[in-house]
Amino acid sequence: MEPNLLIVLLGTCTITSYQPVPAQTKPECRDRYHCTTSIDDGITQYGAAVSQDFLKSGTVHYGDVLQIEGLGMRVVNDTMNKRHKKHVDLMVFSYAEEHKIGIQHRKVWVIRPEGAHK
Repeated sequence: MEPNLLIVLLGTCTITSYQPVPAQTKPECRDRYHCTTSIDDGITQYGAAVSQDFLKSGTVHYGDVLQIEGLGMRVVNDTMNKRHKKHVDLMVFSYAEEHKIGIQHRKVWVIRPEGAHK
């Protein structure tokens, strides 16, 4: 039996992107194959970091899927500096991808199985 999904609108969030390089992650990150996220997860093109306010409030959890208006789905596997609020940072692998995303403001939904994270 398939689980029922809970879909919750987080609101309009700031969307940016980052690459797995030392200046944007941590000193030991050299590239996508030699880097991990803040929770020691592997780097993936479908990964995303969220601002700590979402994690602290319990609105978003590691492993949740985000649907980002016009940009698709991403899995939460990283966090951002605490200075950011209502923010989602998408993992990318090139400057061209980073430049294309820039800074946007998009609606974001969190999708998870009903009853998860109680």
